[in-house]
Amino acid sequence: DVLDSVREDQPHSLYAVDITDDDKQEWFSKYKYDIPVLHVNDIYWAKHRLSAEEAIAGIEEACKGSFEMRQGEPDASRLEHN
Repeated sequence: DVLDSVREDQPHSLYAVDITDDDKQEWFSKYKYDIPVLHVNDIYWAKHRLSAEEAIAGIEEACKGSFEMRQGEPDASRLEHN
């Protein structure tokens, strides 16, 4: 896994969220078709895959306090008709 491969040079914490939990309905509605989705400090970062270069850049930005939301955040709820 890419994030594990850069951990020694770019220390970071990673935790999984089960979007099927009752208290995660909003995330389930948005991300159910695009797992995994990565956030940095609750800001959208990436979906599906991440290269080592992207991982290093994102972690460095987060450490500097300059991390910004990336384009392409999925939102399945916008695509579905109720």
